[in-house]
This record gives sequence, C-alpha cells and structure tokens, in this order.
Amino acid sequence: MALLGRQLAVAFPDTVLEERDAPRDKTAKLGLIARACSIYGVDVIQVFRDDKRRGEPTLITKVLEYLETPQYLRRRLYPLDDMLRYAGLLPPLRIPSHKPKVPLEKLVVGDVREGITNSDGTVDIGLDKNPRFQGRIGANRRVTVRIASTAPLAAELIPRDQVNEYWGYSVETSTVEEVFSDQRFALRVATSRFGNSLQSLIPSLRSAVLKAGGVKLIFGSPSRGLFDIVGPELARKSDYVVNLFADQHVETVRAEEAIFAGLNLINTLVV
Repeated sequence: MALLGRQLAVAFPDTVLEERDAPRDKTAKLGLIARACSIYGVDVIQVFRDDKRRGEPTLITKVLEYLETPQYLRRRLYPLDDMLRYAGLLPPLRIPSHKPKVPLEKLVVGDVREGITNSDGTVDIGLDKNPRFQGRIGANRRVTVRIASTAPLAAELIPRDQVNEYWGYSVETSTVEEVFSDQRFALRVATSRFGNSLQSLIPSLRSAVLKAGGVKLIFGSPSRGLFDIVGPELARKSDYVVNLFADQHVETVRAEEAIFAGLNLINTLVV
C-alpha cells in the first residue's frame, strides 16, 4: 500500500490525450503518467468518461496496464496490437513486481513474483522452471504468487494487498459520478486553476491526509477543467479543490505535469 499504509488513487478523464495527435506522442504521454504513478506508489488509476468529448479509454487503459505488467509476461498477455505499437519503446517502470530472472538456486521460500497460470497446473514466473501451482484457477490468468517450496518447486496464490512492498497499480474505467462516490478513498482532492491557493490549505490538507485511510487526486483534461466537467458542484463533491500552480508562468500545465505535482504534494505532506 502506498503513502505509509494509505491507499492512493489518481483519476483523470478519458480525454487526457486530446492535445496529442500522433500515436507515438500519445503513448509517450501515458508513459510519463505511468512513471509518475509508479514513483509515488499509486494503487488505483481511474479513467472516467467526459461525456462532452470523444475520449480514448481503451487506448489509455491498455497502454497503462501493459506498462504495469512485468516484461516477461507481456508476450503471453498481449498479442500484437496496433495500440501498443510504441509501448515497447518506453523505459520500464522497474517497480518491485518487475523482478529480474534469477537462477533457480537463488530462489528462496517466501519470494513473491507475478506469473501466468498454465494449463498443466504450473505457473510461469519468468524462470527456467515453472513451479507447481497450489490452487485451482484457469489457464492464462495473471496471478501473484509466493514460493512455497523449492524442492519440489511450488508456489501459492496470495492477494496483492498482502505483499509487503509496492506492487503496482490497477486501472479502472468509470463515470465521473463514480469517481466522487467511491467509498474506498475517503479524502477527495480535486485540482483546478480556479481552486483555492495551496498555501492557504497546507495545514488543513496535511491533517486531512494524515487522518485519511485513502486519498484520491482528481484531474481535468487539457481543454476542460474539473469545473467544466463536473460543474459548480465540484466544491461540494470534493473535500478540497486545490490550485497546484497558483503562480504558473506558462499558458497551460499539461496533465502529466499536474499529476507529478499533485502526487509530490501528497507525498510531502505525509513524510
């Protein structure tokens, strides 16, 4: 879990790529978003529909999920797809779940790895030998497993939330209403250039973050901020509406830049 035991989420509209025309540029932008979320330990990325614009939820979800997948599993989970044409050019996230291949003799009981189940009752965890899988689950399923035995080699299924280190993010699609009604994240922090100044909110926001079991940062799109998407009820639906760049010296702040800044703010408040 991220943020010293707190669940952390980021939400943005499916139009986040609207200012990018070339597929390569769209992929690069998503790579920066994935990096930001991984650096700060985001648990959930929510992509919500902007009903007034034509978004690209499938592309966004597919690229972000591909990047979160360990490299040794990608060929099996993702067949050739034009949407992923440039994803392989992006630098790896190198999060703890992206473990390198190791000799079998260095594998120890308790090691945790991501894998894909096989039809023969084993699980592919990117090593020279597949451990026997303890549990009943269909083939070609991505799972998190813990090495239960090295002689014979066997692995057991464990929930991701039982891993004692950051293990990556999940990607969800939702409506804007669901973003604000989600009970998993008690503290909802919306970002807007029409929001309150960060300086005035720091003491209260720090206290709220420290008390919250889950924090969600919500962002708008390049052409439509959250007040445009949600309307004047944004302030009521959010716990805070924050202007992250009160003294900005550029015409616009890109979504990936805002996500980096927002996550850094939350991280700074809890350390």
